[in-house]
Amino acid sequence: MTNEIILYQSDELPERIEVRMEDDTVWLSQQQMADLFGRGRSTITEHITNVFEEGELERIRTCRNFRQVRQEGARKVEREVDYYNLDVIISVGYRVKSKQGTQFRIWATNVLRDYMLKGYALNQRMNRIENNVETLASKVQEIDFQIKSKELPDKGLFFEGQVFDAYTFASDLVRNAKKSIILIDNYVDDTVLTLLSKRKKEVSCTIYTKTISRAMQLDLERHNSQYPAIEIREWSTSHDRFLLIDEEELYHIGASLKDLGKRWFGFSRMDSLAQDVLNKLREGGDNE
Repeated sequence: MTNEIILYQSDELPERIEVRMEDDTVWLSQQQMADLFGRGRSTITEHITNVFEEGELERIRTCRNFRQVRQEGARKVEREVDYYNLDVIISVGYRVKSKQGTQFRIWATNVLRDYMLKGYALNQRMNRIENNVETLASKVQEIDFQIKSKELPDKGLFFEGQVFDAYTFASDLVRNAKKSIILIDNYVDDTVLTLLSKRKKEVSCTIYTKTISRAMQLDLERHNSQYPAIEIREWSTSHDRFLLIDEEELYHIGASLKDLGKRWFGFSRMDSLAQDVLNKLREGGDNE
């Protein structure tokens, strides 16, 4: 909190008191303490002097000058005024045996607690924003590298909500294919067909999936009537999702293509196993 003003009101006070908030504490001038405790200013000054002389508190830690505009006759004058923090206010309150001192201490404690909680919540939000900025900067660097090298990453992680980023990555894989695309995914729908339609016209495409529903068959027929044909085959052997590009590049993908970016998922390139997967598909696995 930095130089904020909050009003203190009590039924026993004729007027509200403007309380300064700074450095996680409250501040009052001698005149404000006199108004708060219902004592003369000279009495307050005497008690404050005793607090410091007796070594109960240190002036350097509990007293501060603030500039204040004061009405002096017909003109307004800006002067430096001594203010004292909550420790001094409480000490003076005990010395003058003021009921108002107890009420003010309770009020100030609650106000400070609320401000600290709000400050903590704000810090947490700022930390999240900073983390997001760092993550974004890292991704920008990664994208710049990929653009310069014209290569897609071999492995990575997408987080919840990164639907567009994940879709763009999958689209780039499809567009990079030169001869063929094989997708192994048990959960496909028309959005997957739309994604695969981004491939070059001369690139063949085959989907292996657990079940071909009537709706999926109709979507496929509509797709094939407008775009280069996609073939779908039933295949129940695989639990995970794989994308095989040109029979050489094998990507293991942690989510169905239709759900990319909806939840966390990772991907990794496994080219050394591409031929093994291709052989299993040609053999027919347990579907033959």
